Amino acid sequence: MIDAVREDLSPSDPAHARANLRRNWLRLILESRTRELEQLCLAHPEPHDSHVLLIRACCRDLLGDSHGAAFLRGQGLRIADDDFVVCFTELLLATDATTKAAAADRARDALTGCGPDDDYPSALFLLGWTEVRLRRDLADAIGLLRSAADEARLHGRAETFRLAQSNLAFALTHAGLFTEAEQTLDALPVSPSPSDWDLFEGGLPEANRGTIAYWRGNYDEAITRLEAVVSESGSGHNFEALARLYLVMSLVALRREDRYYTAAGLLQGVSRADKHGIPWDTLRRVVSALLAHADGRDERARSIAAPALARSGAAVAHAVLAELYRVLDEPALAAQALRLASASALPRYARVSTLVTAAALRSSAGHGAEAHETLERALDAAAPEGIVAPFLSDDPIIGDLLGAHAHRGSRSENFLRVVLERRGQLARHLTGVLTPRETEVLASLRTTMTAEEISVHLGVAYPTVKTHIRSIYRKLGVTSRRAAVHAADTR
Repeated sequence: MIDAVREDLSPSDPAHARANLRRNWLRLILESRTRELEQLCLAHPEPHDSHVLLIRACCRDLLGDSHGAAFLRGQGLRIADDDFVVCFTELLLATDATTKAAAADRARDALTGCGPDDDYPSALFLLGWTEVRLRRDLADAIGLLRSAADEARLHGRAETFRLAQSNLAFALTHAGLFTEAEQTLDALPVSPSPSDWDLFEGGLPEANRGTIAYWRGNYDEAITRLEAVVSESGSGHNFEALARLYLVMSLVALRREDRYYTAAGLLQGVSRADKHGIPWDTLRRVVSALLAHADGRDERARSIAAPALARSGAAVAHAVLAELYRVLDEPALAAQALRLASASALPRYARVSTLVTAAALRSSAGHGAEAHETLERALDAAAPEGIVAPFLSDDPIIGDLLGAHAHRGSRSENFLRVVLERRGQLARHLTGVLTPRETEVLASLRTTMTAEEISVHLGVAYPTVKTHIRSIYRKLGVTSRRAAVHAADTR
């Protein structure tokens, strides 16, 4: 195909050459002919034509040159009319959600008017790809990607079909339709080698599977899958970056304190700027705050998280943040985060998370009947897809609420039994061998040193020492210093 396009770039007929590029540029990008497409742009009889500049900008971005892409985009938009190429360039290159959403709305109109010089299957895929990232209506995005896959199959576009199915799996995952997402991933055509688009997106299939494993509470599986995606050369704003976030959350869930330093380094590699409409800085902040809390640095966690409350459009991050603020005994901030999470359509797993947090807040406020009603709604939403993670917190309020709920009875009795069994398994897993730092703290507990003095002695922050002491008590099943020493000696 690339040879036919090259031969058709007649230097004596710029208008024909322009139409040829317009007809083929999206397909060439999706089929990993990005470098060759850019060479065709440079060989075009009018290399400063607005279409040529915008197509080159897309090539640059896909190849990792965001600065070059920005400059070329600016040059092209300055002289371009608002047409098909402009519209779909903006779908690829617009960074903020507002601009991308406006481009998506124009793209819908453009698709209804597609002519013989427009690539309908590729354009349909790109609109679906964009809508998934905007999270405006995941059901609509799923429909668009299904349609794109059908069109690609009808037109014999194997690579576009594979990309549509891969992104459909992502849309299903992030709608909380895990079973269907796994079925789509299982049937996904295998690419012999990573394409330009695969490298651009960064490990989509395994990142999806790791995300599903996390929300189902299979943290060890999540870590294994997500580690396979994480790369030191990651761009910080694609599925590799998403894998970093869920990997850190999985490590925190299993209290892998030996890996917290490395986890902090992983978060440094996540973008601080929006990309494709995704608020990466908000996501990074929330997970960083979660890690800081797990490491016993609660004031640091509050400081990191605070700016996330000033932004909307990150429903999953705000759902996680609401639970963090609840655990930090900040009910007003937890309620504020819940409002932000609920301001847009929530995927099923985020809805479950917000319901569990809301139930715990109502329980703490003494509204027992409302707490149980909300918990029941959480169980109903979680059961069909096995969403267990929001129920696995070792926070005593959630544990007590679940125990009391089991005695009251539940419509989701079988799933509640699974939740309680998984909580028990996780508790037994976490009561394993003390970490090296916990062993040092336990040795100091055998002396008359206070927690403040232990902090100075070990060169560890006081809140961190308190966190280690609580962890030691939990692992040994005790509630006092003396009992901890006795339990350690009799093991």
